[in-house]
Amino acid sequence: MSDRFAEALIEDLGIKRPEDIDLDAIALMLGVTVEYTPLQGCEALIVGADRRAIIKVNSNSLPERQRFSLGHELGHWHHHKGKVLYCSHDDIEGDARRARETEQIADNYSASLLMPSYLFKPALAAKKRITWKSIGEVAEEFNCSLLATALRVVDLNVAPNMLVLLRNGRRVWFRRARDLSNAWFPLEAPEAESFAFDLSFDPRKVAMGPRKVSASSWFDNHLSDRLDIIEDSIRAGDCVYTFLTLEGEQFQD
Repeated sequence: MSDRFAEALIEDLGIKRPEDIDLDAIALMLGVTVEYTPLQGCEALIVGADRRAIIKVNSNSLPERQRFSLGHELGHWHHHKGKVLYCSHDDIEGDARRARETEQIADNYSASLLMPSYLFKPALAAKKRITWKSIGEVAEEFNCSLLATALRVVDLNVAPNMLVLLRNGRRVWFRRARDLSNAWFPLEAPEAESFAFDLSFDPRKVAMGPRKVSASSWFDNHLSDRLDIIEDSIRAGDCVYTFLTLEGEQFQD
């Protein structure tokens, strides 16, 4: 899913390469002054009225994080003018089920601004497989974080993928491609046969690479014992991020 306003803005500017997406210049064009300054407990905030606004972005954050935060606030400026909004770290790139609707809209605007589908899909299609390695290459190309890029892959429904976040071996949230059936709902904690289980409890391991695993390691339904899926898991701190690829008509709605 893309924000049509954000995509139209990038396309109308004649941008044909991701490195030409200059958010500071776009903000200025939209009547927004951007300030980079240290912020406590907040990634970015916006204050605006009429046709002018000021966005403050946390200068202590990573550049990719700053870009997404700026795009997020520009999303608020487009969709939610007339309000004063403060966005914390957890509001952005977080669990869509728990985030406020306004935050989801701003997230989608930012993702569409930074990774417009007409540029993003061809970049992804150039990769042989969708793995954490190829997602990392696309993330670097678009100057976005690995997580924001992975979520964009899922949200654009380009492949039968699901992204799952585990903390201490238990599911925190997940996001699945639109075409995947709702019957494929990940377990609260994957089975020991999953590679994510190893990563969760063995601090010496940081990645497992894409490998085939029984669907029953991640799901419990009448088909899971008979089907295989591809799991690609990486660990960051106490979290494990898993990309699951579920290919075949059995997984579709």
